[in-house]
Amino acid sequence: MQYEKGVRKLEKRFLVLKFGGSNFKDFECYSEVKRKIGEVEEVFKDKHLVIVVSAAFGTTDKLLHALYNFRDQKVDSIIDEIYEFHLQVLNNRTDGYFESLFERIRELLTVVRILNKVPPFLKDEFLSHGEQINAYTLLKFIEDEDSRFELKDAGEWIITDGKFGNSTVLLEKTKEKIQSEINRWNGVHSIVPGFYGRSVEGDVTLLGRGGSDYTATTLGYSLDAEAVFLFKDVNGFLSCDPKVAESPYIVKSMSYDEADELSYFGAKVLQYNSIEPLRKSSIPLYVCSFDGVFDLNRCTRISDDKHVTESCVKSISYTDDVAVVQFKGRNLGRVPGVLGEISSKIAHGGVNIKFVITSQTSINLIVSKSALSDVLRIAETIRLDDIDEISYKIDKALIALVGHGMLDKHGIAAKVFSVLADNGINVEMISAGSNEVSFYLIIDRKDLEVSLRAIHRSLFENRVFSNIG
Repeated sequence: MQYEKGVRKLEKRFLVLKFGGSNFKDFECYSEVKRKIGEVEEVFKDKHLVIVVSAAFGTTDKLLHALYNFRDQKVDSIIDEIYEFHLQVLNNRTDGYFESLFERIRELLTVVRILNKVPPFLKDEFLSHGEQINAYTLLKFIEDEDSRFELKDAGEWIITDGKFGNSTVLLEKTKEKIQSEINRWNGVHSIVPGFYGRSVEGDVTLLGRGGSDYTATTLGYSLDAEAVFLFKDVNGFLSCDPKVAESPYIVKSMSYDEADELSYFGAKVLQYNSIEPLRKSSIPLYVCSFDGVFDLNRCTRISDDKHVTESCVKSISYTDDVAVVQFKGRNLGRVPGVLGEISSKIAHGGVNIKFVITSQTSINLIVSKSALSDVLRIAETIRLDDIDEISYKIDKALIALVGHGMLDKHGIAAKVFSVLADNGINVEMISAGSNEVSFYLIIDRKDLEVSLRAIHRSLFENRVFSNIG
């Protein structure tokens, strides 16, 4: 197998490989992970591998259920179930460290019962054990006499901003920490639990759902890695969600900006924070299929290459986690400072605004549904004479068309609007030109699947090749 020359020339020492929860469903999956690691090791004989793992399939959900049903003594059986699963993978071989992880889980559950509530700091530490247990299980599963693999605690190396539940990595502090002790990473392959880090104050904090991707790219940046590989149960990025569109295509290559937009607006292939660490050092990211033989031709390569395809659109993403909050007033478009006042108040309330669409008479904020009640509460405190009415809309969906060159390509928007009109679908709002790679539509949620299929057929139906980019 030939590795791309542009990456090979870098001659870096480290490769980062990340395996997600769906890669750890049963004993056979662990064997497949071991085989994948062996394949990569065979191809890149001179590299130190850093293996990042998520919790085993379903473990995080089970831990969440146990934590929020702590009053029910039956939830102890959930912890027993997780214990038995990993013990079976290890052929009933246990040791003191393995047992101590489960002892800590039970201790934390006891503390929650005493407090009769779930504090954020305790929740983060509790949930981090899914990854800790699986990382140790994988270590023992693949360990050989040469001890070529070493377990490293993410909490020792990854420094976060301390925000519980969805923290941000302090990249420079993390890189400084790792580089100052780089000898501990040389010589052996490393296995690192994903999904969490530790704040400057010493608290375990989670990196958000899907945060193991973020762990992998953070380590890639901090180790100055040659590349990062994410193994998924899909063949990289596709032109659309295969659950919705007919026969979507593999996107062979895309830029950091394109991957960023797709992840931010619904694509579940990649955690939305994951791109930034690699962008800082132009480290390529490969999103690869877990099934079959390791083959770069079955991966999506994400880099700083802003390649433009013939149709410009590389992929279509979507989300129905949107609510539209509308501020109406006859002079909103002419009065300076109104948008700044509104967005400032909402930002100070800890709410993220996905994006804004404005007109002469209205300001429309697009936020997550979960944030709607907070936005409406904050909106009531905004006293501006130019606002006549505040309303909101739910049951909406957002469709994002992503690809470099769309601003220079004539006819894309017309083609999309035409095909939607042919299907009797109304576009309520649009956003175009805010960046170079994306174009957004807001429609009724009930029209989402029909819209996606129609747009995908319209843009990709004449493709006769299997890869885009």
